[in-house]
Amino acid sequence: ELYTQQGVRKYGFHGTSYGFVLDKVTRHAFEGHNSSSLILTHLGSGSSMCCVRNGKCLDTTMGLTPLEGLVMGTRSGDIDPGIVGYLSRVLKKTPAQVDAMLNKESGLLALSGISADMREIQAAALRGDDDAVFARKVFVERVRKYLGAYLIKL
Repeated sequence: ELYTQQGVRKYGFHGTSYGFVLDKVTRHAFEGHNSSSLILTHLGSGSSMCCVRNGKCLDTTMGLTPLEGLVMGTRSGDIDPGIVGYLSRVLKKTPAQVDAMLNKESGLLALSGISADMREIQAAALRGDDDAVFARKVFVERVRKYLGAYLIKL
């Protein structure tokens, strides 16, 4: 019922970006044939990954919203769904306020305490900032997690 009547499903995002990359890779590396298995990444302030077989997306890191998946500039990425109710209770915030916090005040910005921009986090990590080092490690670990899962799918 949630799927058919409310539209609750895994949508994924960055489709235009992936379509462009898939077209270029297919044309240049596979001579126009969509008989490849690929893991594509869209890394930036908004990040995602998808696995593609024969030109069709098998899976993507994003779900109903872009909040699921990789840690991003200001988005938390994968979290326990119970966190929303928990934070609402302990912080005395509405679900909408918690949603805004997870989408706009979390991710690399919150982990590093510096910036949502990986270039600034990288520079701080090279200077020895422990929070920046931690933010990078979390980001890399999430990419590795999905990379492994997608390798198995393909």
